[in-house]
Amino acid sequence: MVISEADTTSTRERAAQIGESIYEQQLKPLLEPACVGQFVAIHLPSREYFLGHSLLEAADLLRQKYPNAVRGEVYARSVGQLAAIRARTPRVTGTQE
Repeated sequence: MVISEADTTSTRERAAQIGESIYEQQLKPLLEPACVGQFVAIHLPSREYFLGHSLLEAADLLRQKYPNAVRGEVYARSVGQLAAIRARTPRVTGTQE
């Protein structure tokens, strides 16, 4: 079976929608403001969540309990702010020719 890029994208988008809904409705009142700056990994089928001081720690805790979780069953984010990873572009200095 070949999984197309469109299938992968729609699976990720659906998991993000469900995960964000669980976070906003159930976890945000429990986790904010006490856990702001930590990361939460949510096992979507069970709605169980795992906190860590890093994204890797939260994901590892989830994988210990749900080692067979597959794409679309896990959602992770930072507590208190949506962006867990920030990308920065280098500034260009000097004059342009």
